[in-house]
Amino acid sequence: MTTSVEIFETRQLVAAVGTRIDMNACATLSLAEAALVLGIHRSTASELYRRGEFPVPVLQIGHRCRVAKIHLERFLLAGTAEAAASDEGS
Repeated sequence: MTTSVEIFETRQLVAAVGTRIDMNACATLSLAEAALVLGIHRSTASELYRRGEFPVPVLQIGHRCRVAKIHLERFLLAGTAEAAASDEGS
């Protein structure tokens, strides 16, 4: 049986411009890459972040916003922001 982690780790998304997002390359994604995973436009992701409503925690490193893949995975598996946030505390 394939686990959800294996499915998430082996997934490669192709953006509209033809670039690949390798889900195994690093521990975080840019806000735009996270938007692709969530199926929303990057401007929507930016607006949600500015309003403090992005569904998973966003790390601000300098001027860059990054999303930890583990938080994104937990959100996708649980389907709610509350579940992703509660997993963070454990």
